[in-house]
Amino acid sequence: MQNTRLIIAWIWVTIPLGWGVYQSVNKSMPLLGGAPKASQSPLK
Repeated sequence: MQNTRLIIAWIWVTIPLGWGVYQSVNKSMPLLGGAPKASQSPLK
C-alpha cells in the first residue's frame, strides 16, 4: 500500500514538472540557436 502511494505521488509530481520543462525548452529554442517559428517572427 505504501509503495503504491509513493508511486502515485511521484507520477503526480513528475508529469507536470516534465510538461513545464518541455514548454520551457520549446520556448527558449530561438534563444539557444534553434529555428524560430514563422508565425512568431517579429520582422513580418
